[in-house]
Amino acid sequence: MRVLTALKTVPKMPLWLGLTGALPFVFGLVAYASGGIWIVSADLALRATVAYGAVILSFLGGVRWGMGLLLSNPETRDARFALSVIPSLIGWVAVLLPAFPALVMLAVSFAAQGAWDVGDAEDDGAPPWFGHLRTMLTALVCSLLSVMAVLTIV
Repeated sequence: MRVLTALKTVPKMPLWLGLTGALPFVFGLVAYASGGIWIVSADLALRATVAYGAVILSFLGGVRWGMGLLLSNPETRDARFALSVIPSLIGWVAVLLPAFPALVMLAVSFAAQGAWDVGDAEDDGAPPWFGHLRTMLTALVCSLLSVMAVLTIV
C-alpha cells in the first residue's frame, strides 16, 4: 500500500512514459518465452531486448549527466560526470556478450543504477518523486531481465 501511495506523487507523464518504456522488455520476454511471435523469432526477441536494455541503461546515465550539470561543487560535479558514462559502457559490452551474461549484466547494472538514483538523486537536484519512480521501474525491469536470463539456460 505504501508503494501505491508513493507512486501517487509521481506526475502522470513520467509515470506513463516510464511504464510504456518498459513494454519492450515485456514484449521481448513474451516473444522469447513463446519461441517467437509473428515475424519476431525468439533469437531476434532476445537480441532486441539486450539492445534495448543497453539503450535504456545509457539513457539513465544521461539523466545523471544532466543532474551533474546542476551541481556547483566542481569535484562532486566531475565525479558525477565520470560515473554517468559507465552505464553506456556497460550497455555496449552487454550487446557484445552471449545472451545469459548479457542479461545478467544488464539486470545487475539496472539494479546498481536504480540504487544510485534512489540513494542520492534527490541530493543532486531530482524531485522527491524520482526515487519512487526509479524504484518501481528498476524492480520491474530487473525482474523481466532476470526471468529472461533464466529462460536462456533452461
